[in-house]
Amino acid sequence: MSSPSVFDKISSPQVRESLQKAAAAARRIVAGTASVADHAAMTHSWIFTGPPGSGRTIAARAFAAALMCENPEKVGCGTCQDCRTVLGGTHADFLHMMPSGKTYLVDDVKRVIEQAYALPTTAPWRVILFEEADRFNDPSANALLKSVEEPPERTVFLMSAPSTAPEDFKVTLRSRCRHVYVPSPSADFIADLLLAEQQQKPQPGQDPLTEDQALWAAAAASGHIGRARALARNEESRQRRMVAVKLPEVVYEPARSYLYSSELFASAAEEAERQWQPVEERELAELEQSLGMGATGRGVQASLRGTKGRIDELQKDQKRRRRRAEQDFLDLALLDVLSMYRDALVVATAAQARTSLNNPDRGRAAAELARRNTPEQLLQCIDAVTQTRLSLGGNVRPEVALDGMMGQLQQICRVGQ
Repeated sequence: MSSPSVFDKISSPQVRESLQKAAAAARRIVAGTASVADHAAMTHSWIFTGPPGSGRTIAARAFAAALMCENPEKVGCGTCQDCRTVLGGTHADFLHMMPSGKTYLVDDVKRVIEQAYALPTTAPWRVILFEEADRFNDPSANALLKSVEEPPERTVFLMSAPSTAPEDFKVTLRSRCRHVYVPSPSADFIADLLLAEQQQKPQPGQDPLTEDQALWAAAAASGHIGRARALARNEESRQRRMVAVKLPEVVYEPARSYLYSSELFASAAEEAERQWQPVEERELAELEQSLGMGATGRGVQASLRGTKGRIDELQKDQKRRRRRAEQDFLDLALLDVLSMYRDALVVATAAQARTSLNNPDRGRAAAELARRNTPEQLLQCIDAVTQTRLSLGGNVRPEVALDGMMGQLQQICRVGQ
């Protein structure tokens, strides 16, 4: 990270090199000096995949900034106006899309497509990033398909999803996208990133992050960059992690276990509320202001007809978004549960000499889990938690899924037998 670049936050050298070449080729395409190799390096549709928290969306955003970069000497400099506004999400020619609920709505996709066919206003390219592209359903994917097949000349589509498997990404879109796999970063890379971010943007009122604290957060996050950032900076996130990593121990307390799984869900709901409540209040206030609510005078009542429907629609979207956030935070909690069983398996198979623990502060608990269970049982526990994570993506209520998981874990661990 010695020289500034938008690619500095990408851990994989192969990904950095591939995207740098494509961005440089894109610049030559715009200049009219591109070679055959340049046209092969750059394409209009990309899919970025990788494990949760690996930085696949960060890589996509870095690529978008490099395409917009105005520095004549260095593609993706990270310091010019275009790079900074793309990374900040305010560039006029960069659109970062997120589903408002469990899936992308076809009407939202159609509105984006209309924008895609407009020429960029200030930058060489218009870039549209669809985060969580695994949430396309058939209608929304089909709405996007034609634009991906025959893209506008100066528009680039970027999509981010866990994998290119049919359950994660529509096959029809996959066949028309260049695939970039972003692997999970190492704990050392994440720690270095946290320390570098602290130097670039010090947090007012917070003590400086030490190297040991950064390394702990990176290890505890199991390769999840955003999770490591939250653990390093937020005491509430550390407390919620502690609720999750203690769950494997509570499995052996039948009188408490099911109440504890409810506490795990409540913790995820609190995190979602903390993140989104200020945003929801601001959105509602802005909508009410735009509708003229609170105004008085002749003709006001007539102009306010139909406003309730607009407000109801906003609140419905907010509710869908809040539920999705709850599921996402619960999924992170289950990753913490998985990390404890993984640590126990490392201890049980005497692999510590080759593999470090994800939860070094919970070494004794991992050793106790290894003492109580065989490696086969620990693998079955990992499978049970993994299946619960998958079920959360369906229509199963989170509370029901967690109770079912707790029952499975108790059966696997022979609690009460």
